Amino acid sequence: MADVQAAADTGWSWYSLAERDRRWDGIRANAAREGLDCVVVMKGNRIDARYLTGMEDTGIVLPTDGRAPAVFNEHGRPNEWVTEVRGIRGGDRPKWGPVVADALGGLGMERGRIGIVGMGPGKVTHARAADGVLNYGSFAELNRRLPNATFVDATDVVGFVRYVKSEEEIVCLRRAVAIAEAAIEVMIEVAKPGVDEAVLYGRVQGKLMELGSEHYCVARTDWTSHGFALKTGPIGGTRPRFTEPPIGRRLQMGTLITNEVSSIWGAMVAQEVQPILVGPIPERWPQAIDLQREVYEAGLQKMKPGMTYPEFIDYITTQIPIPSGFRVSATLHGRGAGDDGPLITGRSENKKLEGTRMEKGNTWVWKPTVTSDDGKIDYQFGGSIVLTDKGGERLFNRAEGLISTS
Repeated sequence: MADVQAAADTGWSWYSLAERDRRWDGIRANAAREGLDCVVVMKGNRIDARYLTGMEDTGIVLPTDGRAPAVFNEHGRPNEWVTEVRGIRGGDRPKWGPVVADALGGLGMERGRIGIVGMGPGKVTHARAADGVLNYGSFAELNRRLPNATFVDATDVVGFVRYVKSEEEIVCLRRAVAIAEAAIEVMIEVAKPGVDEAVLYGRVQGKLMELGSEHYCVARTDWTSHGFALKTGPIGGTRPRFTEPPIGRRLQMGTLITNEVSSIWGAMVAQEVQPILVGPIPERWPQAIDLQREVYEAGLQKMKPGMTYPEFIDYITTQIPIPSGFRVSATLHGRGAGDDGPLITGRSENKKLEGTRMEKGNTWVWKPTVTSDDGKIDYQFGGSIVLTDKGGERLFNRAEGLISTS
């Protein structure tokens, strides 16, 4: 089993002050280019709040001119990054809008051009939040109390700083990947005929938590993952939905286990996809596995700093020879501080990404899919990668393939 250091032995608690300053300075520079006087993260935008302050249930007003930010949470508790925090009063249901408005007024923003983060989906963050993540009541209070201010969307102002990861962040992502790999090894060990699928799910989830992964939660239109995503069903049968935990089922010979094992360290979210088959691999599947491996490696070599996402997807879907009877689709989505974009799947239009270029330090999950025309093969493998000057570098050590436990 992979040797992953125990969480308590890492000696790590949070990022350095230099990392904080890198983030704040980058956001201030982006805000200045957009003509903003300040950037505001409101209650409800937990990901950006944590990115700026190291605290989730927090709001922040970051002036563009270099002045210290105003930070507030319910209890006024500071941390190493922010030593002065304003408390939010109001009993069990404190109101954030007035406190943020007062902070903006104290910073002279009554007629300012104020950037609000999370008003809508960004190009490279909050890709799944079509309506944004802004608390309407708090924002309405800002508009009421600051009628002469101008409020604009600043999601990309923060997003494009988050988009390029620092070395500190990549180190944390590498540990998150190692945690996910250790959990996958547990899944391989447990996946035997007759095993209760809920036991399989629990053992894997337990390993993630044992190694210090934060609890992962992401909502989709048809399912919500509160740990790792799991599909089980007969190989070659109807593609099942993700379920967690699976109830009332046991693994059988011929069960295909499809998974998305997500782990978090330092707010960096890793994801690893490793299909497992209980039983021998059927005919035609080795051809699909080899094809997927070829597409996966070709994608790593093709992606370079400066390339646009449409250029990359066009290469994967139109320029790699595909044998008759198979189809290939490309799935590439951002990884880092949250479940972010850009989010590219076989169903994505990606029009808003036409001018967005890949940059050194980007981190993604790269997991192309191969399907057969008759629908009996649906195979995906992949995991977290980082973009370097030479192309994509995989952060995990598993060999590509469908693992058979027979």
